[in-house]
Amino acid sequence: MWYLKDKYPYCFWAAPDEFFTDGALVNRGTDFGLMPSMFEPGGIVQHEFFVGSTPVVAFKTGGLKDSVIEFMWDSETGCGYTFEAFTAQDFAFAVERAIGTFQNKTKYARLRENAFKATMPGETVSKAWLNEFCRLRGKVMTDWNQVAEITKKHQPWNVSMYKHINIVEEMFGQSKLKELKFDDFDLGAEEEATSTQASLSDPTAQLSAVVSEFDTLARERSQSTFILHNYGPRHLSVKLVGSFDNWETRHSLSFDHITNQWFVNLFLPRGEYFFKFVINDNLWVVNDELTKRKDPAGNLNNYIAVL
Repeated sequence: MWYLKDKYPYCFWAAPDEFFTDGALVNRGTDFGLMPSMFEPGGIVQHEFFVGSTPVVAFKTGGLKDSVIEFMWDSETGCGYTFEAFTAQDFAFAVERAIGTFQNKTKYARLRENAFKATMPGETVSKAWLNEFCRLRGKVMTDWNQVAEITKKHQPWNVSMYKHINIVEEMFGQSKLKELKFDDFDLGAEEEATSTQASLSDPTAQLSAVVSEFDTLARERSQSTFILHNYGPRHLSVKLVGSFDNWETRHSLSFDHITNQWFVNLFLPRGEYFFKFVINDNLWVVNDELTKRKDPAGNLNNYIAVL
């Protein structure tokens, strides 16, 4: 800037040291703001011009192409002028169009009004920059305001609140269930369907009586939820083993980021069981927050009674 000021003292002026004291006055007092940036991930300088009602001439890149809209004489929409090829000739042509509008005071006044209306809140621009920094680092930006709004719309939930539903409800939904008829389903053996239909006169009750093989097993068993809170650094994996299948199977637990806990649901027959958690495939532990008992061999395990 100093070089250009010294070389062209009658047509170029710059005072970088005064930007933070008088920059806003310059933005408002100038006729056009020139932003021939090759790359602008978000762009905030154009809004510094806009808030002073100053239109901008900019290269169509990044946030500039989204906020600096070409001014159209017929509709009087737009807040500046843009160029698509990053060349001196295309930039000069955009400046010529801007000068042409400046010479028409009525159109130029409307252009300045549009520029002021195009101003975006600083929060919006800051989020655009943050999103770009996250992208460069291979991360995903989290908008905590959106998280808070979504959280308000949903009731608190945890895995223990899960309730099994009938196979027909799962397929069609509760509202659709009322519209369906028992005769719409092929239940297999005719005598079995006739028996079920005769024993239940209410159509909804008839459909509710339809059970899948999974439902049949589920009714013979009770759902049990196993939880292990993750204190400290997150474990790579957590698995559940127990006497309910002779300690032969390792059931993988899922991680809940909200509650910071690992969990798994199992449908177990009635009985008493011992179990433990295996962290990172090598560390066997008991959960001190759950019931503990010693097995006949004297080993300390977690304990559950399925009723």
